[in-house]
Order: sequence, then structure tokens, then C-alpha cells
Amino acid sequence: MTGEQDELVVDGIHGHRDCVIDGAVVDVKSASSRGFQKFKDKSIAQADDFGYLDQLDGYSLGSLEDPLVRVKDRAYLLAIDKTLGHMVLYEHKVRHGEIQKRISDYKRIVRLDQPPRCECQSVPDGKSGNLKLDTRASYSPWKQVCNPGLRTFLYASGPVYLTKVVRVPDVTELTRTLH
Repeated sequence: MTGEQDELVVDGIHGHRDCVIDGAVVDVKSASSRGFQKFKDKSIAQADDFGYLDQLDGYSLGSLEDPLVRVKDRAYLLAIDKTLGHMVLYEHKVRHGEIQKRISDYKRIVRLDQPPRCECQSVPDGKSGNLKLDTRASYSPWKQVCNPGLRTFLYASGPVYLTKVVRVPDVTELTRTLH
């Protein structure tokens, strides 16, 4: 293993890859047992809620000229189930062109004076009839702007952002005070 935490720069964006193993970029992720399943069954390719594959693409692109990196068309996520200790190595075919476009799009969005068009999506929250923000939208800094009536409930697993409340959950609700 080499190249641990080497700084990489792609289009002015700085990052640190975890390491290079056998000439390939490897990023290490810990996940809950449920989240770990996406690496194990490879469904992360269709549902990458946290942008891990984009991050891996960026590390790979930033490593193209690095002599430590001999594998240029693939990179890997080493996922660890933080509850059970299971591990899986997920192979990813890198998408250099896509990450360059995404970085350009993100830079354009950051320069905007107003929030971008809302892309927050709601999904059913169990069988209550309630709707919650999907995982990606729940991390959006604009979620309150996109959903002014958004209500936050504190479950043991973390906050859940409800866009529609049919049945009030039996957990603490965070109230938002505006100054």
C-alpha cells in the first residue's frame, strides 16, 4: 500500500485519496450493515446517495499522471460493515469525462446568487402516509428553501425530514426558530 492521503487536485478541487494498492486507487468507506449491502450487491452503481463513485472518479482523474497508479480505467472502494466487520472490494469503471462535467456544473452552482432549481425528492416513510426527503435531498443545504414546511423528527437512527405529515411520529420534533 502506498500513496496514503496524497493530495490530488482536479480543476482546482483538492482532495486526498486514501491509498494505492497494486497500482490502483482505493478509497475506504465504512457503512452500516444496511448501507454495506449496496457495495456487496453492487447496487451502488444505480443508487450512490453519497456520491462515493463521483469522489472515486475524481481521485482517479487526479491520479492519472501519478507513477504509483498503473491502473487507469478502474478504481476500488473497500467497504467495511462497521457493525459486523465484514469487508468487500467494489470495482468501479472510472468515468473521467463525467466527473469533469460534474465539477464544472458544481462550480457554476456555487457562483449563483440564488439557490439552484430544487431537485429534492420525497419518498414514502413507511406505511404511515408520511413523505420524507430521500437520502441525497436530506443532506442538501437548500432543503429548507425547497421545502419551507419541512418538519424534522429525531429518530434513534438520526433526523428524518418529513415533507408531508399524515401521522405525527412518536419521537421528538425539532422546531426551527427564525431570527
